[in-house]
Amino acid sequence: MPADLAIYRVLVDGNDISNLLNPILLSLRVHDAAGTASDTAEIDIDDSNGRVAFPRDGAYMAIDLGWRSSGIARVFEGTVDDVKSRGARGEGRTLHISAKSADTRTRTKQHREKHWDKQSLGTVMQDAASLAGLTMMVDPDLGSVQREWWGMTAESFLHFGHRIARDVGGTFKVFGRRAILARRNSGLSVSGATLSTVKAQWGVNLINWDVAPVVGRPRYAKVRARWYDTKQARWKEEAADVEDRSAEAEATTRFTRSSKDEAERAAENGKTASERNRGEGTVRILGNINAQPEGACLVIGARPGIDGLYRIDVVDHELSRSDGFTTTLSLKQPQGDAGKDSR
Repeated sequence: MPADLAIYRVLVDGNDISNLLNPILLSLRVHDAAGTASDTAEIDIDDSNGRVAFPRDGAYMAIDLGWRSSGIARVFEGTVDDVKSRGARGEGRTLHISAKSADTRTRTKQHREKHWDKQSLGTVMQDAASLAGLTMMVDPDLGSVQREWWGMTAESFLHFGHRIARDVGGTFKVFGRRAILARRNSGLSVSGATLSTVKAQWGVNLINWDVAPVVGRPRYAKVRARWYDTKQARWKEEAADVEDRSAEAEATTRFTRSSKDEAERAAENGKTASERNRGEGTVRILGNINAQPEGACLVIGARPGIDGLYRIDVVDHELSRSDGFTTTLSLKQPQGDAGKDSR
């Protein structure tokens, strides 16, 4: 594996404290997951001399990571959420600083009652975000979804966005004063750009792996969703075929839908979930700032049946004194040769 030097930058309220952290940093971690409303960051430092000022509650924090040879890039942006001091006889003192990309002190967690009649999801999310003091970006495909009624029923914007994302097959995130709703399993950012494919190659950057490319329980051959046709006064069904020839069981979504369009999307979401959960696992590689949830990871050199393309579900960056800069990827949705041994 090529020798290189991991580098980082930590900004607190706009001040670069990296040089101050250098002699006392124990570990730095960033957790970025698809399907969660907020990313998190954690910093542990040696606090034996109390040389770092106690961080202000709600202080802005940004973290950049990378390598000297290729430069650094922003991997986290948010606010300080919790600061904890630990100490004991014979164990020294440490300071644990945690931050979230969504500031939970703001109107994002305020419960509201509001509804929208005959509006597109893009309009609804823009309006809901403005009530929480945020700007909003919505994938055009999801933004065009129309329904007779949308509603926030005694729920916060964070809860509303997360619930809507599950319902329409999206990923909802809040970063500081910005929120996004992107399509799940598309491999695209909310702007439509293709997300990077990260390689995890044995003998190059792959440190370890724990992968099951075939998992039986979550797999179905077809997903159905029921809806009630008021004009014909009878129940109807919409179905979506899952790309899994080995599965036989069929699934029916738990809740009935109010229209054909809603039922079609619910069935499609069930299909997407079945395909995504067909396999799972983790790989740990040398730190890679290009890895993003909903992007792809190509595993090379593990063994036949494991090698192949996977969807990235969770990205965990960690910089520590003991292990240097590493990135752990939680993988889903095996594709191509993953799960196949043709020998």
